[in-house]
Amino acid sequence: MPMVDVKSGDDLGVRVVLAKTFLARVAGLIGTERLEQDRALLFVPGTGIHTFGMKYPIDALFLDKKGTVIQAVYNLVPNKMTGLIASAHSVLEFTAGFLQAHGIEKGDRFRVEADEEHKPALQGMGYLFHWPVNIFMALLWARFITHALGQWVYQGGLLNTGLIIHNTILLVLFLTRRRSKDTSLRFWDWLIPGLTVASAMLLNPDPFYGGRLGHVSIVLQALGISAMIVSVLSLGKSFGIIPANRTVKYSGAYRIVRHPLYASEIIFHIGFLMGNMSLRNLLLVTLIFSGQIWRALSEERLLSRDPVYAQYRTAVRFRFVPGVF
Repeated sequence: MPMVDVKSGDDLGVRVVLAKTFLARVAGLIGTERLEQDRALLFVPGTGIHTFGMKYPIDALFLDKKGTVIQAVYNLVPNKMTGLIASAHSVLEFTAGFLQAHGIEKGDRFRVEADEEHKPALQGMGYLFHWPVNIFMALLWARFITHALGQWVYQGGLLNTGLIIHNTILLVLFLTRRRSKDTSLRFWDWLIPGLTVASAMLLNPDPFYGGRLGHVSIVLQALGISAMIVSVLSLGKSFGIIPANRTVKYSGAYRIVRHPLYASEIIFHIGFLMGNMSLRNLLLVTLIFSGQIWRALSEERLLSRDPVYAQYRTAVRFRFVPGVF
């Protein structure tokens, strides 16, 4: 009997789910589609609640240490918050209408025992980490912009100008991109994109290497940067690193191939390698090329769940090179 009216001895017939950890308490019901009629979420300690990021209204009870109701909240709609109830010891959240249906009000007293531990929804965790992750990535890209600015001041050149523009666009997109509707949970779909980005960061320019392909290198890098800028502008707020669905894009560069940004980055990195040949850079560019192929395939695997993408894939047949692949 997890929730019992002390005065009448009646069992309210709900399973009490305890938000035990810090993350469980912060996430709460965010990301869930509904709260079942026979369930209640218990927060201990609990002196205030919010419904930011939720999709449905809830009822709530604030209890003191003896289980007495010190405040009842009816139909708290999404994106609202209660005041701080300093004397409260715990909070119970129910589906909207539960309190009225059971005639619960201030002064009632209950004995509450948890049946199970709350596991936050994945979407709820995504909601919580959306801004911290985006701000971290924006700060990381700000470092690249600073480096590119230093190179531009020292060397000038259109390539450095292009890198500044491209990285600035990425910084803005990290701060403005949409939350994903669906994100891959596969371990390799997180590890490989991260390693691909890290490999690009570890490339080592060699200002003393000219080689016979110097002019070709400059042309390919310029072409790659230009295509990267067009592609990322076409992608807009759907930009991301981990395979996710932030709405299907089918305009701009995405009318030509399904993964124009990855194709553009490959062109740029091949050009970079031609002008900065070393065993280290060769290994890194090989890893980048392999990683981009993996990312394209894993993204298509996830996006195929969306019927809009199925139609897009039929219309745009090739991934990287029109008529080839």
